[in-house]
Amino acid sequence: MSVMNGTCPLDPADLTRVLRPREEAEPLPARAYLDPAVLDWEREHFFESSWVCVGREEDAPQPGDVFTAEVGRESVLLVRGQDGCLRGFFNVCQHRGTRLVTDEACSAPGHIICPYHSWTYGLDGRLLAAQHMAGARGFDRASIGLAPVPTEALAGWVFVNVTATAGPLLEYLGNFPARIDRFGVESLRRAGRREYVAAANWKILSENYQECYHCPTIHPELTRVTPYRSGGRDEESLGPWVGGPMDLAEGCNTMSISGVTERDPIPGLPEEDRSRVFYYSLLPNLWISLHPDYVMTHSVCPLEPGRTRIVCEWLFPEPVVTAAGFDPGDAIEFWDLVNGQDWRACERVQLGIGSRGFSGGRFSDLEGTIHTLAALFARSYLEGRIASVPEIRLTREGEAEKAGRWPASV
Repeated sequence: MSVMNGTCPLDPADLTRVLRPREEAEPLPARAYLDPAVLDWEREHFFESSWVCVGREEDAPQPGDVFTAEVGRESVLLVRGQDGCLRGFFNVCQHRGTRLVTDEACSAPGHIICPYHSWTYGLDGRLLAAQHMAGARGFDRASIGLAPVPTEALAGWVFVNVTATAGPLLEYLGNFPARIDRFGVESLRRAGRREYVAAANWKILSENYQECYHCPTIHPELTRVTPYRSGGRDEESLGPWVGGPMDLAEGCNTMSISGVTERDPIPGLPEEDRSRVFYYSLLPNLWISLHPDYVMTHSVCPLEPGRTRIVCEWLFPEPVVTAAGFDPGDAIEFWDLVNGQDWRACERVQLGIGSRGFSGGRFSDLEGTIHTLAALFARSYLEGRIASVPEIRLTREGEAEKAGRWPASV
């Protein structure tokens, strides 16, 4: 359903102002970051109705390995079957609705047992055992099983769509896979993980990730290794994603405190990509940072309007990870520092954005990408689902809506 019929709590007039060209546009209204009703709507229409990244294939490498993920208001169970297939199910027993698994990751040796009445399910979701049900007229164990959740993988990332309404994953992603193919992400392995909780709305954090206007003010370490005005925006987006490259400073070959590493670049990476980093936001919840020698991701999960969990992971080529003396600490420590700087800045925005003294703001010349992101959010509110960049319509004062590719405005 669409905001036009009252589904979304936001005023369409406020959203239309976001869709103007960057020079005339206004950001999303403060209510988008503060109202619990907006977050409830987002959980249903953005997170539950879209393809959401829930982890990596390596989170369940062996048959019987299990991990869970929160998607909107749902808990999803990811299970590696005896056939090697990774399947998604709603994390709920069909007897009394009991949450089956509460650990984030565990191993289920051949089956999953409900902790309440011991109903037992196979790794493929089939109900294997349900004692004392002979008196339940019409009860057919063969017709009962865990409710499946559409699950697909791309480049080692696992995506689920709990409402099964988003279509095939590749169709949803548009041309995004072509942007990451040359980095060989499917063969990379996780070498570090940090989990954070920031007292800020998930969209404030997402917008912060897509601009470096703030970098000279709060990121002195970062601006020593990447010129903050070097950012560009990929104008060829044909999906629910935004982003683009930033250059490394002269003499730097990685993002770290020193900016220098002896690690080899990702195998097969073109020469022109060895001196820049690509920062992409894939809606609704995944940020992907493609470095010459590693890939970093952030996955976001809104907990409250002003509280968000962020999981940051670092992926390196497997031969690098398994080599003697490998230490990813330079990358992890650098981004742990930068992450903390960002979270504190976003928390200050969250504290002030609802003030009656705040008039709403405008987009600077360095915020073309977050204008595109904000417009993508606005169009998604209007459509009642995550939209793609080509669906954005520009509206100028006194003009009708116009369709077309988003213009350069950085």
